[in-house]
Amino acid sequence: MDDRALLGDVPLGKLNGAKVLVVDDEEEIRTFLTTLFEDEGAMVFEAADGVEALEVAERKDPDLITLDLSMPGKDGVDTFCELRQNPATQEIPVCIITGHPEFRTVIYDRPVSPPEGFIDKPCQPDHVVDTARRILGLRKRKQARTTE
Repeated sequence: MDDRALLGDVPLGKLNGAKVLVVDDEEEIRTFLTTLFEDEGAMVFEAADGVEALEVAERKDPDLITLDLSMPGKDGVDTFCELRQNPATQEIPVCIITGHPEFRTVIYDRPVSPPEGFIDKPCQPDHVVDTARRILGLRKRKQARTTE
């Protein structure tokens, strides 16, 4: 299937109005990801910690959440599990973006479905956008199958 069919008839590389929630305790990472996604046509919301992420996810119903794992307070692992256990947020795709690749096993050892993506920091802009497009395309296909 052509990528354009997955995201509507838009040029490759564009996120065409997708709603993305960027969760990271580091302001410069949030700014980097927000700018990257906005430049690709996404509407971006930000959260600086897990508590804020859960609230924004439920209120804004994003199409994708990028989630850092290492955050003070409610860390990304607990936040991820709560997102998956909440009926209002459990279907939102999550892409883990972390500087601690060893945490990958922590996520996969949980009794919830795994994240739809995983990116190690430092991350390359093209890789982030390509991963987001892939995840959003998979979500569109899944939604199309459930409405058939």
